[in-house]
Amino acid sequence: MSDLSADFPAFILKVCMPVGLHTAFPDNNLQLMVQSGAKGSTVNTMQISCLLGQIELEGRRPPLMPSGKFLPCFQPYDPSPGAGGFVSGRFLTGIKPQEFFFHCMAGREGLVDTAVKTSRSGYLQRCIIKHLEGLVVQYDLTVRDSDGSVVQFLYGEDGLDIPKTPFLQPRQFPFIEDNFEVIRRSQSLDSVLARLDAQTAGQHFDAIQRWKAKREMLNPRRGAFLLFSKKKLGKLKDSTEGLVGQWHSLDEAGRAKYLKKASRCPEPSLNLFRPDVCLGSVSENFHGITEKYLLETSFGLNVFLSSVSLRQLLHYKWQRSLCDPGEAVGLLAAQSIGEPSTQMTLNTFHFAGRGEMNVTLGIPRLREILMVASSKIKTPMMSIPVLHSKKALKKAKMLRKKLARVLQKVDVVETLQERNFQKLRVFKVTFHLLHPDRYSEDKLLTPNQILHYMETRFFHLLLDAIKKRTARLSSIAVETRKATSTDKDTDGEGAAGTSRVGFFVFLITNFK
Repeated sequence: MSDLSADFPAFILKVCMPVGLHTAFPDNNLQLMVQSGAKGSTVNTMQISCLLGQIELEGRRPPLMPSGKFLPCFQPYDPSPGAGGFVSGRFLTGIKPQEFFFHCMAGREGLVDTAVKTSRSGYLQRCIIKHLEGLVVQYDLTVRDSDGSVVQFLYGEDGLDIPKTPFLQPRQFPFIEDNFEVIRRSQSLDSVLARLDAQTAGQHFDAIQRWKAKREMLNPRRGAFLLFSKKKLGKLKDSTEGLVGQWHSLDEAGRAKYLKKASRCPEPSLNLFRPDVCLGSVSENFHGITEKYLLETSFGLNVFLSSVSLRQLLHYKWQRSLCDPGEAVGLLAAQSIGEPSTQMTLNTFHFAGRGEMNVTLGIPRLREILMVASSKIKTPMMSIPVLHSKKALKKAKMLRKKLARVLQKVDVVETLQERNFQKLRVFKVTFHLLHPDRYSEDKLLTPNQILHYMETRFFHLLLDAIKKRTARLSSIAVETRKATSTDKDTDGEGAAGTSRVGFFVFLITNFK
């Protein structure tokens, strides 16, 4: 029923919006406001012009009362959509009183959810701010705590302040090139460049390029001892225990020969040279972008501009985009976490597309990470990449068998039937078991053993729990049929409720 009530409004919306409107866009002011993006959404127009649709409380239809009714004005176990919270009215022409009651229930849930969410996200943001308020960018561009301990050597690993970086995008380079002379005069570029070291970083990038050109096809993990072992391994027929001794017995000249062949790539420029002192000490990504642009650009028409001067200007733009000393980057990070958390819902779990797994998301997950810091998380999950080889895939398949469960999922279908002038609720419970190959080897179980346990033990426990539940509900149920002469003679002690569970049908799939 819930699936049908969810598809029905979508079908109505497809038929009525926008071709079914009495006044079409752009003459319709509401549609003009929504389509232009000024205010409102398709949901608002649907609720005004079409219908409100299915009302949901906590992700499901409104619950039944012990009397079997959704509201006192309906019949017990009324199967009609309107009795289950489906509002067919619209705001333009008004809704019925019972529909208004359902609508108020959903509105109350939204108010409570907003109130609880605001307090939790606010306290979460306050805790983060109190922990990060001491992080500040210092004059040496490091990010330090209030006690002077270094958190980052460069803010964001490159030292850039994001709001200052629009002109560092490749699409802005032509604009900088066209206005080179204006920038040079307005910012006294010549005098500024004269005070900066513009050679050291460039020479370091050249050294990195030479190293990569020589070792383009070599394994970057190959060390000096590995090269020495590869050369000497053919001479050692019986044992390799003497390799370490021979390596230590080499003199400096002999060892330097192998060290030179296995030299590591030079450190990145930002690791060695401060970007506020050495002009051109930029990230490798930005260096590659600028060099690519300079190779593709022709400077024949501009006699005042060359590749060297444009490169210096782009590097100067990078330097001007560095984060200023004294910037409270800790507070900025705390606000960047706290503000989106106010937009999150309070739903702790959601269906992640897999029948046996739920994932903690939203504010509960943030609280779990930042505030509780518990070693036992609610829904532990790990993604393990596996090499695409037969041996690795075989081991992964064996591990999956060990971690597999016997039961995959359970489906419960509820129907209403009338027998002997009495309405019964019939539940069809389907147990989907995994294929025997998933558990037979590791669990040492057979399908017959599982079926025997379910017949002799599990179903008895399940039915006992159902009987206790129905007895508790029937004890507070309300008599809904008309009173007879027999009822008038009694004092009401023998009145029984009409909330009954008629039949349970159990099915088992994948059983062989």
